[in-house]
Amino acid sequence: MAYNIHIYLNTAMSHHHFKEEDRIKRLNRIIGQLAGIKRMIETERECPDILIQIASARAALAKFGMMITEDHIEHCVAESFTKGSGEQSMASLSAALKQMLK
Repeated sequence: MAYNIHIYLNTAMSHHHFKEEDRIKRLNRIIGQLAGIKRMIETERECPDILIQIASARAALAKFGMMITEDHIEHCVAESFTKGSGEQSMASLSAALKQMLK
């Protein structure tokens, strides 16, 4: 399967490459949300309140996954095409996305 990576090559440098610090901060917020859900269960909060917080944590985790995916495409995958390993990189990304979206 052929992939058209030109749009990524042309935009890769115009986007912010997320720093590890940004990733860790976002991940720590998600961990805090999960800890909050645990406390809600321990204190026997109402189920609808817990479900709302679960939805919020899932959305935050999905957004985090998308941030990692976009960053990977814009930098790692784009660079792999310039090095001649783009097809392999796309196959690897595709497999990872299938796992993430299960």
